[in-house]
Amino acid sequence: MVTIDRLIFLTILLATSSCSLFISSPDPKASKDKSLSVSFKREPWVAADPRESDYAWAHERSGEVMMVNSFCGEFQSLPLETLALKTFQDYPGFKPLGKNTLEWKGREAFEMEAEALVDGVKVILHIRNYRRDHCYYDFVLISPRGRTEESLKAFNALLDGVRF
Repeated sequence: MVTIDRLIFLTILLATSSCSLFISSPDPKASKDKSLSVSFKREPWVAADPRESDYAWAHERSGEVMMVNSFCGEFQSLPLETLALKTFQDYPGFKPLGKNTLEWKGREAFEMEAEALVDGVKVILHIRNYRRDHCYYDFVLISPRGRTEESLKAFNALLDGVRF
């Protein structure tokens, strides 16, 4: 059985390392966005150890995890869809389920849903990625038991709480 902490650690490790594996940063000043803030409080989601992410939350009962990552000075040349695919395609059993380009906070954003295996457990991955002011952002929902309408509402509430 996968613990929430182990799922968070593996997912963060894979998500953050996969970006740095396929594109090296030419900018030695690459960093996290210090002006990014996320106001999100919703029962039964609790703040979790973000490890390599800017923010992370875990659902107390379902094992779902949400993370926010920023990468400034990196990932400026590839399309958002390509970055989303490259972030998750190395997960075993990766299978895209749907994608959508939309406008969010006055700019283009990209959403994708996929299934994959994390530590041998089938999960549903939902990502929204976005660029602004020389920073790349990804917002991720990981659902080990299948995504529910309630988890998408929580994810949207998280997105509503994002400030740059």
